[in-house]
Amino acid sequence: MSDPGTVPASSAPVPDVAVVEVLALVAAGELATFARLADDAAHAPELRTRIALSRMAASELSSLELVEAHALELGGASEELDDSIWSFRELLSEFDARLVPRDWWERQVKTYIGYGIVLDLQREIVAGLAGRARDVAGEALADNGHGGFVVAQLAPVIAAESQLGARLALWGRRVVGEGLGVASRLLTGHPELVAVATGVDTSPEAVGSLTGRLTSEHARRMKRLGLTA
Repeated sequence: MSDPGTVPASSAPVPDVAVVEVLALVAAGELATFARLADDAAHAPELRTRIALSRMAASELSSLELVEAHALELGGASEELDDSIWSFRELLSEFDARLVPRDWWERQVKTYIGYGIVLDLQREIVAGLAGRARDVAGEALADNGHGGFVVAQLAPVIAAESQLGARLALWGRRVVGEGLGVASRLLTGHPELVAVATGVDTSPEAVGSLTGRLTSEHARRMKRLGLTA
């Protein structure tokens, strides 16, 4: 969805059950991103923007199919996989419900910043995988051009309209607060995901370090838009 970060991989072996759980998280993210981009496309103010976002949304479904297929290859039971995906998806739905954009610009910031945090978290966790699972998940989380698309559309408008920029900076900070809250609840409720990301270390210090990296990536995204983090 946005700019890929560079995250060191863990050398610790990851049990297949944990790998399947990570893949379920990635699948849930793909499903949520599809829904978010499709909704953004439906509210786009012009045709070309609607087409571009629709194409990005469609690519998320293709990635979802590959992730699901690999999870089943690893021995994940179909019903259990669906339950895990749905559980993660419900958490992301809470994020959407708490942040209702008032206009097209707030909608753009919400998707770029909020789902960017989710994407960064997924990449942190996936970096702890190895082999085919890491390749499949990494491909699903690769940059689909959305970040650059939003910056190209929004940054010039923000630069030209200081009042809009001030409003969107406040909105962006609210979005990141909610996004980091989702990340925190996810890590607290699923220590096995923390273990994958950090190489077995599930201490508060390890979680804090991971969350700090998410915050840094958020600040970088806000800067690209010309907003104060």
